[in-house]
Amino acid sequence: MKKIREWTVSVHSQAKASYQSAARLLRPAADWISARAFPLQILLVMTYRLALDYVYLTMVCRIYGYEGYYADVQVPLYGASLLVALAFAPFVARLQEEPLPSARIVTFLNYIYFIPLTSYCGCGGVTVAFFLISIAYWMFLLLFQFQLPVLALRPWPVHHARQAYLVLTVLASAFVMFISGRYTGFRFTLDFINVYGIRAEAADYSMPGVFTYALSMSGIVLAILLLYWLTRRKYMVVAVLVVVYLFLFSIAAHKSLFFYLLFILAGYFLYRPWMMHWLGGLLTLFAGAAVLEEKLAGSFYLVSLFFNRVMFLVVRLGRESMEFFTENPLSLFRDSILGKLPGICPVYTTSIARIIGEFRGHLNENANNGLLGDLFANFPVPIGIFLLPLILIVCFRLLDAVSDKLPENLTVAACAYFAMGFSNGSWSTILLTGGFLIACLLFYFFPKEERIQL
Repeated sequence: MKKIREWTVSVHSQAKASYQSAARLLRPAADWISARAFPLQILLVMTYRLALDYVYLTMVCRIYGYEGYYADVQVPLYGASLLVALAFAPFVARLQEEPLPSARIVTFLNYIYFIPLTSYCGCGGVTVAFFLISIAYWMFLLLFQFQLPVLALRPWPVHHARQAYLVLTVLASAFVMFISGRYTGFRFTLDFINVYGIRAEAADYSMPGVFTYALSMSGIVLAILLLYWLTRRKYMVVAVLVVVYLFLFSIAAHKSLFFYLLFILAGYFLYRPWMMHWLGGLLTLFAGAAVLEEKLAGSFYLVSLFFNRVMFLVVRLGRESMEFFTENPLSLFRDSILGKLPGICPVYTTSIARIIGEFRGHLNENANNGLLGDLFANFPVPIGIFLLPLILIVCFRLLDAVSDKLPENLTVAACAYFAMGFSNGSWSTILLTGGFLIACLLFYFFPKEERIQL
């Protein structure tokens, strides 16, 4: 044991010396980059935009052309889309320097929705009206993010918070395992590709409404509980919660749940602030990896799961929502919980997501859509392009208030998750069944001790 200890100390000392030597060698380059960080970030935003153009024109249109993607590069619109991306790039770069959770969410929205939107508008042949409405929505979202004040709430007493987290850990785990046993016979799967059979089965579970709502929130609850027990270094509890989380995924096989588990673990252990500062460059490399995947392996999982599903499909659904609701009555949020109130009747007999799916020619598709899709479905455009960005930023400010002083590695995964949530679904749905409000509540109760230690 003594020799092993001495060997460990020796290796650690050598590694530390090597790191210090490398740091001294790289210091001039680091200083040069730091002095020019802002213009470099703008350059990386535009590089990322051009990478998206390449992925869309050479891969998405070819692989998913049967779904309605096509290349229609009109020089005036393409040039305008590039100018818009360039005009907004300084604001995107400025947001990347902000440590607030709201700034993180809006930054992710820029990279997964609005910059891909400029690429889609420039390469896919959209109407000028859709392009201009998109720009106005983006402008108001950034304006409110920079202008609305930030508030902080007094944290909850530590001893009460720790007790609450312990009780919630037991209750949440017991609830998930009960649902898993009752409706799936404790099914356990790690397959996040072939999920549609499980989803079809999950649609027939016929569980009580309160269970449905609680189950939809369980993912974010278990995720934040995982983070809490990681800060306490209770790794046995963490291991149990990971297993429970995977049983939760196995109930209905939602891909977002599977990847969110990876997000929170990667965010906690691997996240560093510089990653957010150079997000444009990292995503450009990711686009390059998608190209290499097809060329070297002949597969296109990265394009399918990320660039198509997370980005271009969501933007396209926004455009198709505009086309549908231009000719049909607005829902005015009566498709959501408002439609369940006395005296308020939904406009349509089925969900808006299913209606847009049918409009696209897919009878059994739930074409969930947020942001612009939410706008076109629920508000007259002149009101919605102002009001909906304001609503979103007010929601994001709530997350700022409850997570004051929490380390970024505890909140960054939630910010990425909710950015994808708000781009994929109605804001009112994400607040409730999507778990945004319960996440705010749990971050508010997060014990102050852990805030100071990390």
